[in-house]
Amino acid sequence: MIGAFLSLALVCSLPAHAAGPVSTDHVRAELVAGAEAVRPGETIRVGIYKQIIPHWHTYWQNPGDSGLATTADWTLPDGASASGILWPAPDRIAVGPLMNYGYEGEVTLLTDIAVPADAPVGGSFPIRATVDWLVCEEICIPEQVELSLDLPV
Repeated sequence: MIGAFLSLALVCSLPAHAAGPVSTDHVRAELVAGAEAVRPGETIRVGIYKQIIPHWHTYWQNPGDSGLATTADWTLPDGASASGILWPAPDRIAVGPLMNYGYEGEVTLLTDIAVPADAPVGGSFPIRATVDWLVCEEICIPEQVELSLDLPV
């Protein structure tokens, strides 16, 4: 839980911009950014912020004995690129005899987005992500959301 708090604190300590959240039956998710706008040639940090309902969890990059890590498929303007997920430290989640690693409550999965040097000033920088995760309590359910965020250049 400490890792989840620290990753959220990192994004929230900066001026943040967020699009509207998307909710499934188990998770509320949204894209958040550490900046109100982007500049050509800079790298910004964007987070996939997830609020997970009580008693349920999602998984870390190495889920342990069972589970699947969250994945993000980014759609960005030409010339932009996204890093892999910068994973916060997970919680240990015991399920019967199995030991899993993941997140309960809330977590922000960070990604660095490189803005192209020729991004048109005065335009918009659309960030889109198809995000998949496995959310579990006693049973596991795969979920997918489409998240978006538009920042001015």
